[in-house]
Amino acid sequence: TGVAHSKGMKTEDSITLTVQWENLNDKTLGCAVYTSSWVAPKGDVHSQQRFFYMGSNGEINVDQAHRGMTVAQDGKPFASVNPLFMKYTPTNGMFSGQASYGVKRFE
Repeated sequence: TGVAHSKGMKTEDSITLTVQWENLNDKTLGCAVYTSSWVAPKGDVHSQQRFFYMGSNGEINVDQAHRGMTVAQDGKPFASVNPLFMKYTPTNGMFSGQASYGVKRFE
């Protein structure tokens, strides 16, 4: 069922895997969930591009569609690692977006 089937493709619209990983050095275990989708409802971006990592001492949340990345670690302040995609506000009345990620990316 789903969008793919309605277009004659014999595949699923989304696939989710739950994987248990083993560290070969110390035999500790980790768990990961991977999801890939070929369809999505209309939203604020064309495609959601996310990565989330949660470890024993912190987490990383990447939202590529919105150009954002945050990091939270035990004993450290919450951080927005990725600067704004574009700096829209002027500095001393002058354009100051030339150092923004969005501009540097195209240079």
